[in-house]
Formats: sequence, C-alpha cells, structure tokens
Amino acid sequence: MSRVKRLGSEFYGDDSPIPFPCLETLCFENMQEWEDWIPHGSSQGVEEFPKLRELHILRCSKLQGAFPKHLPALQMLVIRECEELSISITSLPALCKLVSGCKKVVGRSATDHLGSQNSVVCRDTSNQVFLARPLKPRIPKLEELEINNIKNETDIWKSHNELLQDICSLKRLTIDSCPKLQSLVEEEEKDQQQQLCELSCRLEYLRLSNCEGLVKLPQSSLSLCSLREIEICKCSSLVSFPEVALPSKLKKIRISSCDALKSLPEEWMCDTNSSLEILYIEGCRSLTYIAAVQLPSSLKKLQIHRCDNIRTLTVEEGIQCSSGRRYTSSLLEHLHIENCPSLTCIFSKNELPATLESLEVGNLPPSLKSLFVWDCPKLESIAERLDNNTSLETISIYNCENLKILPSGLHNLRQLRGITIQSCANLVSFPEGGLPCAKLTTLVICHCERLEALPKGLHNLTSLQHLAIIGGEFPSLEEDGLPTNLQSLRIWGNMEIWKSMIERGRGFHRFSSLRELIIQGCDDDMVSFPLEDKRLGTALPLPASLTSLRIVDFPNLERLSSSIVDLQNLTSLYLYDCPKLKYFPEKGLPSSLLQLDIYRCPLMEEKCRKDGGQYWDLLTHIPFVRINFKWVFDDDSTEHD
Repeated sequence: MSRVKRLGSEFYGDDSPIPFPCLETLCFENMQEWEDWIPHGSSQGVEEFPKLRELHILRCSKLQGAFPKHLPALQMLVIRECEELSISITSLPALCKLVSGCKKVVGRSATDHLGSQNSVVCRDTSNQVFLARPLKPRIPKLEELEINNIKNETDIWKSHNELLQDICSLKRLTIDSCPKLQSLVEEEEKDQQQQLCELSCRLEYLRLSNCEGLVKLPQSSLSLCSLREIEICKCSSLVSFPEVALPSKLKKIRISSCDALKSLPEEWMCDTNSSLEILYIEGCRSLTYIAAVQLPSSLKKLQIHRCDNIRTLTVEEGIQCSSGRRYTSSLLEHLHIENCPSLTCIFSKNELPATLESLEVGNLPPSLKSLFVWDCPKLESIAERLDNNTSLETISIYNCENLKILPSGLHNLRQLRGITIQSCANLVSFPEGGLPCAKLTTLVICHCERLEALPKGLHNLTSLQHLAIIGGEFPSLEEDGLPTNLQSLRIWGNMEIWKSMIERGRGFHRFSSLRELIIQGCDDDMVSFPLEDKRLGTALPLPASLTSLRIVDFPNLERLSSSIVDLQNLTSLYLYDCPKLKYFPEKGLPSSLLQLDIYRCPLMEEKCRKDGGQYWDLLTHIPFVRINFKWVFDDDSTEHD
C-alpha cells in the first residue's frame, strides 16, 4: 500500500459500510505517497470503526486532510512524521493519550471537553507550540504532557501564572529536545511563592532533557508541593538551580550531563523538612563538591558517576548554612562513587550533625550499609574512623591508586560481610586492629603492590569463607596462618605465602571445608604439584573436600602427584599455562572428575590426543574435556552436551 494516494472505498469495501466492526487496533506506516483519507460514509455520520481503541499513523509525509471523525472508543492516537496532517481531537470522547507529530492539533472552542483524555505529547514539526492555552478548560483531565522538538522558541510560557494554570491538572511533565529554550517562562513574578501556595497542583514528575540552551529554571518549578521526582538531563548551559527549599514530598533527584552546573542549592542541604532519599549525579564536570557541610538529612542513597572535578562530597572546614545551623542526622545507606578522577577525600574533617556527636570527626554515617568507590585515582582517604559504625555490610574499593590508608576501626564493624580492595597501588597497610571476625565471609586483596602485610589475626576470622590474595609481595604468614574454615581460596603470585604454608608442614589438608582452590604463579621452581614434604619425602595432601582445583602459570611444573587421585570429591580440574607439564599421576585421575580443562600446556595436549595419545584412555570417563577452549568430544555431543 506504499503507493496508495487515497484511501476510500477501496479500503472500506463497496458492499459493506462497516467491514471491520470489531477492529480494535489499526496501524499505517511508511505510506510515502498517501495524500488523502476519505472515510466511507462519513457524511452520513457512520461510525467506521466503532470499537477501534488504538490508531497509529507513522511516517506518512504527504498525508493531509481529515481522518475518521467518528471514533467513539479511540483511547490512543499516535501520529509521527506526518508534517502535512492537521487533526481535530474534539470528537474523540474516549481519548486517553495523544502522541502528535503532525502540522496542527485543533479544537473547536475553549469550552470543548475531551472526555477522559489524560495524556498529550506535543511534537510540532512546524516549530510552533500548539498548546491550546489554557489547557485545563480544553483538556480538564490532562495528566501527562510531553513537549518535544521545539526548535526556535526561547521559552514556552509567557508568565508564571500561565505555567501554573497549564500544569495544575498534570501529574507528569516532560520537555525534551528544545535546543534554544532558555527558560520555561519569559517573565517571573516577584510573588511566585504566595501564588503557588494558593494554587492546587498535582504534578509529581518533572523531566527536562536535551535542552542545550536552558540557563535557568523558574522557582515555581522546584517549589511544587506535590513533586516526587525530578530529572534534569543534557542541559549543558544550566549553571545553577533556584535557591529554594525542596518540595516536601520530593524523594528522588537525577541530574546528568549538565556540564555547566557549578553547585547545588544550599537550601537543599539545610532544609530539615526535606524528604529527599535518592540523589543521582552523573557527568556534571563543573561540580567540585556536593554539599557545604553535610548531605541532605533525609538522604538514603547517593550515586556520583563521571564527575571529573568533584574533589570531596563536603567542602572545607568551617563552611555552614547561611542560617548558621548545623544539620540533623544523616540516614545515608548506600554510597556509590565511580569515575571521579579529582576526588581527594569523601568526607572532610568537619564537625558532623548533632545526632552524630558520639562519632569521631570524619566518620561515615552510622546507617551506611554499602560503600562502593571506583576509579578515583586521586582519592587519598575515605574517612578517619569507623569505630561506631554498626551498619556497614560491604566495602568495595577499586582503582584508587593514590589511596594510602584505610579508616581505623575496621575491626569494630560487626555487620561487615565483605571487603574487596583492588588496584590500589599505594595502599601500604591495613589498620592495626585487623578485621572484624563476627560476620566477615569474603576478603579480596588484589594488585595492591605496596601493601606490606595482610591484615593481622586472619586466623581468627572464623566466618571467612572466601579468600583471594592476588598479586603483591607479602612476607610470610603469621604463625597461625589462615583460617581453616575457608570454602574458597585463591593465591596468585604470592610465593612467600605459598612457601610459608608448605614449610611449616601445614599444607592445605587442614582446610576440611575447602571446596575451591586456585593456585597461580606462586613458585617458579616447583616441578610437582602438590609439593613434597622434604622431611617425609611424600606429597603434601590436599583437603578431601575439594570439588574444584585450578593450577595456573607454573613454568617448570612437570607432573601431578599421586595425592590428586585421592580427591574423590573433585569434579573440576583446570590446568593453564604450564608449558612443561607432561605427566598425570600413575594411578590416573579421580573417578569423580566431570570436567577437565587444559590450556596452553603443549606437552600434555599432545598426550591427550585422540589418535594415539598416551592419556586418551584416561579421558574417556570424563563427560566434559576441553583443550585450548575446544571440546574434545564434540563428535559425541548427544552424549556429552
């Protein structure tokens, strides 16, 4: 139908005036030659589609004239890229949502009512705003308004009163892709606040996006008592927000890609009646800090991403609100900081709120549960102390190469379950008190080259289940070694730790709960795995509980010892980057083995060849065998997949 110019009797049919009485959805798309729609029987008032609920007309660039006037059940009308089409919405009593990308949307008079219509999306391709002001008399139940692609206008409403009249029935207002828009209103009255209080407003959601020329917002836009969520995105000229307190019901603010934004209003931080719980800031390159002294008192979640010049969350000591008041207690639970290359500290050494007086200066909020810091190469410190913080459950710090110390008092965090410290090249030591033992289950220390020692008292961490020590040059373990209740242990490149376990005759057999063991690049001289006890002349046993064993990057390893065969619970064996490995145990491999993975072990690969390999018969009972990431039993996929 792409070449059809007129839709009339050929669409409706000559024999039946109502061929589609039950049709509920109708879509016309990419009909580039369609010029006229002449509804059958329209002059007689016939309802062509009495049950039609959705009508979509998309990319019909030459269409003009009228479309069916009698659509009593139509709830959604979507028109996109129809530059010549003019429509009337006054005869659509059930209309709930209108997405309009046409030349003009008209109504008969200012007193027309449009039934249950509650959503209008305005996309005016002729660069004219077609809001039929005031909206309320024309569309009394309008709840959702989206204004898009106004190319040349510098404002939408002429006055504050006009704005308030238009939005008084709205619940959602979105303004998008208006590049020359500088302000929502042309003029602001002095007594806006008083007028606002006198007007009943229902607006709950406000979004401004892709308005590159937007410089300011009217105070009224941030003072609407019903607002619950605000999003400001890609408004690159916006420098600041009005200095007004936040709406009492506002829960969430998201600000992203506003490169000129220099600060957030002081009133947001000082307002003790604020309900703000979530603050998300991304890609605001001119921001250097978030708050003067403390974050909003009600804040529970703070995320900061890609803010190149953020130096701290709170500024230098001594700055207060203009009122001179200090803040009330912070309820912050989740703090996520990512890719902030200028960050030097998270909280300054200022005095904290009155309800936190029992804490040391600089402590994290006591309700904080998760601390996640990522890609902040200038960060030097997180906080001084954590002594009285009883809520923190996870600490994750990645790629903070200038971080030198961790907060003291880690051992007092009774709810702490996991710590991950990765790629912090200048971290020297853990705090003197060590780590908490009550609930800590996971500890990962990865690529911290200057770290001088592992945390003290590791053997006391009776709840620790997962331990990974990757990279770095640590001295030998303390006399008591590692906790024996571990379920997963990974040691990579820490030769001294590896040797100290072996030399003391403890080996790994004491770890009766250990299920996964990964040993990587720990001993350049090791020829047999496990190592042999020189005093006894036998291989050191591995724990019988092992189900997964990975041996990685041993350049001189030649053989697996017979103690491997005794691992009757072992289901997975991985052998990677062992170029001299050429011998399996004389007794073969464990009968429990379900997967064998060999990678870059050329001598062993040769012996495992199907056509005459010495060890081929040892592999046939293993369901999944992979060599250099290729499955050996592909030909028998029905049996082994």
